[in-house]
Amino acid sequence: MELIAISDIYGDILRVGGLISALGHIGIENRIIVVAGDSNIEKVPRKSVTDSITMLSEACKHLFYIPGDSDPKEFEVNLPNAKNLDRKNYIVQNGEIKIGLIGLGGAPTSSIRTGQSLPNLWDESIPIVAEQLSTELKINIEKVMQGHPDYIILVTHSPPYGIADRSKSITLREMVVLEDLIEELKGEPKQEQEPEQEPEPKSPAQPKKKTPTSPKHLGSRILREFVKYYKPDIHIFGHVHKEGGKAEQDNGTRFYNVSHLSPLPYRLTGRKFLVIKLTREKIEASFNHVIMEKDLPFNEFIEKYL
Repeated sequence: MELIAISDIYGDILRVGGLISALGHIGIENRIIVVAGDSNIEKVPRKSVTDSITMLSEACKHLFYIPGDSDPKEFEVNLPNAKNLDRKNYIVQNGEIKIGLIGLGGAPTSSIRTGQSLPNLWDESIPIVAEQLSTELKINIEKVMQGHPDYIILVTHSPPYGIADRSKSITLREMVVLEDLIEELKGEPKQEQEPEQEPEPKSPAQPKKKTPTSPKHLGSRILREFVKYYKPDIHIFGHVHKEGGKAEQDNGTRFYNVSHLSPLPYRLTGRKFLVIKLTREKIEASFNHVIMEKDLPFNEFIEKYL
């Protein structure tokens, strides 16, 4: 069984097309694709989101997805082989291999910038919210365990606290790149802006304030406690782009941050997706890239991939 995991694709048909080309058509009957949230982004045409998900569904036998913080809570895909994993569980058998999947969409409010409005957030500092989320996860994993799968796979949009979830505030340079990419996805040319005037120098009595640079953890404490207790074999997530492409192992669980197919907000370091090959004896996992051409002239590489 081959499992492909990605997240944070934002209806980007170009990136999804690159992924499908990299995967090829051989082995579709043994392939599962998992999208760990953020198939949408504000102002990107709905058709782009629908088309990208449809393309993915045609490249695999089973497509599992969850809504991210940028997706509506009721995000649904009407395709015969696509299933929403959010707060649900499924068992898939392919030959001798049986896997159990459970999921949780959205992200904690503590993981986004203050004042940012997104459609699918939950506040785990509120006891009743934390208890409800924990209970739903426990019910779903215990249902899956009754089916005695070879492997249990947890799919969430948010990382667990302390695992591949470190980030710093986005820099001005990164924000400019982000704005360029959103304009590309919308298909609109970016408006030229008048150059900003140089700010007047501060007097010696006004010392320059330093911008905090220390990273902080953006993951969910609920998920961290859950994986520590239940020890799923694999935990797949996205959301924190600066840790995209990172793999860790702790307490019997393999953790993978798969938010690196999209270049947001890093054009050069994106284009990675996770490939997991499962047999009853072992798990083999690696991050592959979608850049297929070799020996491209530098100018062509910049034009196509940046």
